[in-house]
Amino acid sequence: MKIKYLWASLFAFVLFSCDDTTGTLGLSMMPDSDKIAMGAQTFDVSTETILAGSVYAKTSMGYLGKYTDPEFGSFEADFLTQLTCTDQFEFPINRMVPVDPTADQKEFKATSASVDLYYTGYFGDSLNTCRLSVYELNKELVKQDQSNYYTNINPAQYYDSANGLIGKKAYSAVDLSISEDTRKVSTFYPSVSVAFPLERANEFIKLFQTSKAQGKNFKDEFSKVFKGLYIKCDHGDGTVLYVDQVHLNVSFKIYAADSLGNFPIKRKQAGYEKIDSTYTTIATFGSTKEVIQANRFTNDKKLEDLAKISDYTMIKSPAGLFTKATLPIGKIANALKNDTLNSVKLSFNAYNTNSTNQFGMSAPKYLLMVRAKDMDKFFEDNLLTDNVTSFVATYSSSKNQYTFTNITRLITTSIAEKKALNGTVSEDLTEDMILVPVSVTLDSNKKMVSIRHDLKPGYVKLKGGKDNKLKLEVIYSKLNK
Repeated sequence: MKIKYLWASLFAFVLFSCDDTTGTLGLSMMPDSDKIAMGAQTFDVSTETILAGSVYAKTSMGYLGKYTDPEFGSFEADFLTQLTCTDQFEFPINRMVPVDPTADQKEFKATSASVDLYYTGYFGDSLNTCRLSVYELNKELVKQDQSNYYTNINPAQYYDSANGLIGKKAYSAVDLSISEDTRKVSTFYPSVSVAFPLERANEFIKLFQTSKAQGKNFKDEFSKVFKGLYIKCDHGDGTVLYVDQVHLNVSFKIYAADSLGNFPIKRKQAGYEKIDSTYTTIATFGSTKEVIQANRFTNDKKLEDLAKISDYTMIKSPAGLFTKATLPIGKIANALKNDTLNSVKLSFNAYNTNSTNQFGMSAPKYLLMVRAKDMDKFFEDNLLTDNVTSFVATYSSSKNQYTFTNITRLITTSIAEKKALNGTVSEDLTEDMILVPVSVTLDSNKKMVSIRHDLKPGYVKLKGGKDNKLKLEVIYSKLNK
């Protein structure tokens, strides 16, 4: 290639940040006599707000509470969770203190039991008074059933509201009965505790004894008799807790042992020398990533009216509003059919808006842009972006926008697919893309390791809408003979 053509190629690379994903619509081989001309063109992109409906939410975080915003109406969150124990779990029967140590047939009972909800944060009013109810499930959440992970799950199918109630508890996100100094300690883990029926806890101890006597795995037997919990907020409006762990804690007394493991040992206090030394310990059944934690979200019908607004679009999480962008694939293919695409950029500018509520929601940090036909599969299969049919953009607070800097391969892939299907690409063919707020997990090298729906309250208003087309910026090169 002549040197001037090399400079032209380098200029295109630097100016338009092309990479090895650049797609070619026209010829890829050029004789030296051909000249390269660079060009730029914009194409209209239609956008609209759509209802998110139910979303796939496979997560170990449970969301609990109710929040009403003047703009979006009410939002409610509750969840169902299984509890499990380790394969090696054991109640230390040989050291447990029986109800009557002199009886021939030893009976062991718990001293107390509770369901404890540990949360890492919250949205809304820290001092708002709420009340939660905990129910025991009477039907198993099947792990292989993908519908159990969608946010429209119907709790009524899994518990008996008349007979399954375990208990109720009033709470606030910040418990002022705990000193401020304690709450500031880095290891402090706020929680809400609900008393669990002792007779039910005692059934688990008996089940362990029976399982061990019959040579059965207690973990398997436990999952058969205890299906899990349904936890809902039945009073209070203004707070949503982010529940990280759910524990069923069963307390019981055991004999103290000496350094060699011998027990029982006698107490050393004066006047108590003939009494066995005992103390209380706890067995925990917890929610883990290995079991199902199913969130149920309900949004106000106000979202239906917001989705009809045509002079801008909206993103509202969780499971509220998405934005659909329709890319003019056919127009691009026909206008640039003999040219090479160097760069394709699409930006979404945000309005400087805040929720009208005093605990206003912030703009999502990340937006996923994924083909509409691939969206469910993307989350169900826990995929990462491939920069062909799915992309992630980070919110720029300085520019107040989300920018997808090079979606060239999306355009060329879509054109190729439509050509293979129809033999040609008509002018009116399009590709629908969905903008979804997501939570991105990065490793120590800042590399994405997971992308999931953002399930925390968030909101952003984007320029566009049916009445205001966005501009898809295309940089291309062509051959002039």
